[in-house]
Amino acid sequence: MRLFPSKWSWLAMTALSLGVVVVGSKGSQAWQNSKTQRAFEDEGDAESQTQRGPGWLSLNKCHIKLVHSVVLGSDRPGVIAYMEPKEGDEVRAQQKIVGMLDGGAQAALKIAQQKAENEVQIKFAKVSAEVAKAEYDKNVEANKQVKGTVTFVELERARLNWQKAVLQGENAEFEQKVAKLEVEKATEDLKTFHIEAPFDGVVRKILKQKGEPVSQGTPILELISTRTVKVEGYVPIEDLWSVKKGDAVEVQIDIPNRDLEIEKEIFEGKVVFVDRTVSPVTHGARVSAEVINTGDRLIEGLYAKMKIKHGQRGTAKGADARSSNGIKQTGGSRVLP
Repeated sequence: MRLFPSKWSWLAMTALSLGVVVVGSKGSQAWQNSKTQRAFEDEGDAESQTQRGPGWLSLNKCHIKLVHSVVLGSDRPGVIAYMEPKEGDEVRAQQKIVGMLDGGAQAALKIAQQKAENEVQIKFAKVSAEVAKAEYDKNVEANKQVKGTVTFVELERARLNWQKAVLQGENAEFEQKVAKLEVEKATEDLKTFHIEAPFDGVVRKILKQKGEPVSQGTPILELISTRTVKVEGYVPIEDLWSVKKGDAVEVQIDIPNRDLEIEKEIFEGKVVFVDRTVSPVTHGARVSAEVINTGDRLIEGLYAKMKIKHGQRGTAKGADARSSNGIKQTGGSRVLP
């Protein structure tokens, strides 16, 4: 019995194994290419998603995103003492919404305040300086009447006692200033036991509850604002030099295979960012616009159609527009091209 294959059998087996490797490699690459192609077709080339007219272009399949969305955590480890809002509650900017147990910090602040309010050392030093000066002046006057009544050494000692009392007073004033700074520090430390809302918004999710221990940076709740949304699309290469930051935009919700009344409403805003990098997938550059979301009708995750009016600057009217950096929104029944 032959224990080893012939040379030709060995070559055949080697070639077969290489073939399997090559086929497997090509198959894997083909799968990756197919996946990329499907993603490309789903998103669509920027040119195929664009319509144009005199002074405007319209982008389809734009994405609606939130401008303000943040997960809040504690600046320090501790135990949650209170949780003011519930999921869905509205909060105001700078409102305290979460607090940690802060008994030690409260006590430290009171101690610092007591030190800062203590003026005993300052008063004592002032009285001591007055007494020392009176003694020194008496010795000087005695020497004026009868020269040599008080020796030079005694006179210098009295002068030094006076200066020492003055310096003690200055040191007491300095220590009081430091104590006041310690009050400020303790006050700032106490703030780290509380979480304030960074903007007006709605609590989307509660991640921790009252009584739970947390470490520094542990996510506690998610806060969002739907007052302003960001609409993103891709501008084809040939239009890249026409679209500028500040151009006015009109946005409509665009729900595939639906014919809803909400899709007829128009929301106005302005371009806030034009990327100068062209995507190899969409063959376009990303453009973002901010729009005031009156009535919370523009919902994150939906598709939208965005009409950009190049050369026309976004304007602002009304209280909502003033609070959102010059963006306004109106409702209407016009349909974008």
